[in-house]
Amino acid sequence: MSEFSFDDIDRQQLIDAFIGETDEILDQVEQTLLLLEQTPEDDDLLHDIFRGVHTLKGNAACLQFDDLTRASHVIEELLDGMREGRVEANVARISQLLEAVDVLRDVAVRSVNGNGTLTESQDATLLRLASGAIATDSYAQQPARSSRSARTLRVGIEKLDRMLDLAGEIATVRGNVRQLAEDSGSDEKLLDTVRELDRLSFDLQEAIMNVRLVPVGPSLRHFHRVVRDLAASQGKRAMLILEGEDVEVDTTVLEQLKDPITHMIRNAVDHGFESTDMRLARGKNAIGTIRITALHQSGGIVFKIADDGAGLNEAVIAERTRALGIDPDRLSRQELWHMTLRPGLSTASEVSDISGRGVGMDIVRRNVESMRGTLNIESQPGTGTTIDIRLPLTVAVIDGFAVGVCDETYVIPIDTIVECTEMTADGDREVGVINLRGEPLPFVRLRSIFGFDAADGARENVVVVEHQHGRAGIVVDRLFGSSQVVMKPLGRFLKQVPGVAGSSILGNGRVALILDIQEVIRRAAESAAVNRRSES
Repeated sequence: MSEFSFDDIDRQQLIDAFIGETDEILDQVEQTLLLLEQTPEDDDLLHDIFRGVHTLKGNAACLQFDDLTRASHVIEELLDGMREGRVEANVARISQLLEAVDVLRDVAVRSVNGNGTLTESQDATLLRLASGAIATDSYAQQPARSSRSARTLRVGIEKLDRMLDLAGEIATVRGNVRQLAEDSGSDEKLLDTVRELDRLSFDLQEAIMNVRLVPVGPSLRHFHRVVRDLAASQGKRAMLILEGEDVEVDTTVLEQLKDPITHMIRNAVDHGFESTDMRLARGKNAIGTIRITALHQSGGIVFKIADDGAGLNEAVIAERTRALGIDPDRLSRQELWHMTLRPGLSTASEVSDISGRGVGMDIVRRNVESMRGTLNIESQPGTGTTIDIRLPLTVAVIDGFAVGVCDETYVIPIDTIVECTEMTADGDREVGVINLRGEPLPFVRLRSIFGFDAADGARENVVVVEHQHGRAGIVVDRLFGSSQVVMKPLGRFLKQVPGVAGSSILGNGRVALILDIQEVIRRAAESAAVNRRSES
């Protein structure tokens, strides 16, 4: 049997494995350091950190990433001093180690790309670490840890997206086959085969959707570091608590939610939290707390981002609202809080006096609504603010209700539909309000939104839809029924089309537009207001 050497191994496969394990190790080391900062007496945490850095050092040595190996060794020596009690695990030392983790991240990435040399500033960081421990001139390079039997596989999101697209195309062809079989009057055996094909196709799509589901914890844990570092830069102390880390959601939802959560955390730390002295004077803990809770609710997922800061300054928000030409006295408290979501309301000039959540929160709102989600704000002066974000489990597949206008088909997200009814006799105007069981209901015709000719007098139907802050009727020609559809993004030239959130391919191979219900309700309300003014 011939001798087995390193050269016989596919180096690229080793590097791919190294990248994945290094990401996991450094994320875990960072999170454990943050826990150690809160409980410096916990030796188990210190041992976990040491083992992670030691493993990384061995892996780097195996791939001959010399500078990464050297950097890991310096950190390992300091951690060894902390384990033996020669170095205190204080806040300053934890901060230095967190900086060192950033060094390891950067050098690891550059090592994989062929340029892993430590920079001058990184050398200086390691020198500061080495000065706090008894450094040694030589050390034995340890072999890489034997990898455990893996039952998982890393798959790029692009591949999963492609699989979902293919499943959608299969569903389209499946619909065509079923229609042909039914139209041709085929025997029952063929129809049974088609039904079995339907079942298998649906199971395949469900399986792909389940693969896309990931627990929220790993994607949110890096916010521990964001909260800590941002608070330190403001001379404050803050911590993050995560609840519901095992709750699963589509990976695309998590990716699109990172920016909104980052913005809300920055607002809470920058402007929501009082100074340490003020918190103590108010009887609060000196350390501010941000709590992110994830839970499944009503077939979707809810993220609650709560802080125990000063809460929203309603007087300042009312002042800004009045400057926009809106009378704040006519608004409820919740409506006043939601004024902070408007693009024209800014409190940047009063950063030191109020929570500042009016700055850019309209961007957060738009990001949430682009995922067919809703956002709600609750605040109590001196107690804190809670923001609820409600989202579907996935933005890739929706339960839709198909409707027809002229020869075109549109899809309405079924979770927004309240009921369907016939158009009443008093609703023959192009825009306006109809009477729905004694209650006024603003409505809008899809014909008017998309520029079709006026109706020819045939019977029309009203689909009553509801969003977080309103209800409206959508007048259509025909009702086709519900089905599950794969939602595809619009092209660059169609993204600005009002009232459209996406598209889908129907069973007959044609493209159907998926309606943006929030925009449709807004248009219906505006149309009703215009109609009232013209009659007055």
